[in-house]
Amino acid sequence: MGEGVKVRHVVQRICLENRSFPYGLGRYLQRALNEDVVSPRVQNRLLTDEHIQALTHACLIGQEQASELISEWLSLGVDIEDIYLEGIVPTAHILGQKWCDDEVDFASVTLVNVCLRQLLLQYSKVFQIKAHQAAKGLSCFIVGEFDGQHTLGSFMLGEFFKRYGWQVRADLCETGGDLLKMMSCDWFDLLVISLTTEAQLLQIRRLLPLVKKISTNSQLKIMAGGPLVQQYPDLMDDLGVVVVTQDARQAQKTALDLVRRPSLVVKHELTALNV
Repeated sequence: MGEGVKVRHVVQRICLENRSFPYGLGRYLQRALNEDVVSPRVQNRLLTDEHIQALTHACLIGQEQASELISEWLSLGVDIEDIYLEGIVPTAHILGQKWCDDEVDFASVTLVNVCLRQLLLQYSKVFQIKAHQAAKGLSCFIVGEFDGQHTLGSFMLGEFFKRYGWQVRADLCETGGDLLKMMSCDWFDLLVISLTTEAQLLQIRRLLPLVKKISTNSQLKIMAGGPLVQQYPDLMDDLGVVVVTQDARQAQKTALDLVRRPSLVVKHELTALNV
């Protein structure tokens, strides 16, 4: 049984056993199960807010329904990159904000995020079919929160880097020591950091001088992005780290410029699509 199916069974059972839960556990999910997914018409191969709502609904009902919706968009000519950036990313962001605003229960958010992650895994081969060779021969290491797991954003970022020719490593680092060992043993042209918490920021700030000192690549370039950077884009300026607040498609292009043009310094406007 896959991860998504296991989580779905557990959450649905909890919802059924807690219909009178004071905070309405699963109320968003229960509404979705009683309605059919409506697939909005695709015009000019572009996705709209209605498509995001449809994807959210499909993810709540099941992996099969969500996959069928993505397949329909592909058959109608929507580019796979646009599905990722204009469909999957905003679905995760909007639902996450609804949870923060107490408009959606945690059970529903969990199901949707698991489903979105499974969609990325399912369509990874499709996404890589039209891979570019712009960064052929270049390598990057993507690191998130220590002793955590890969977020939807960092996983998607890795997919975009691979699509543009990068050799991508995203091994989970349980400690800062793991990261230092990785940097001292293997060659990387670029280190990409996804910052999500203040505690992680403090760790990274302590580690980066050591990373630069022990890296096998004396010209190692470092980029940082993620939710924390999106809120505070000046966090890493004093460490010589390029802050990226764009979507994943533009982030890898900035990375390519950074590695090939060492003197490049970049600052970008915030967007809702930062991952």
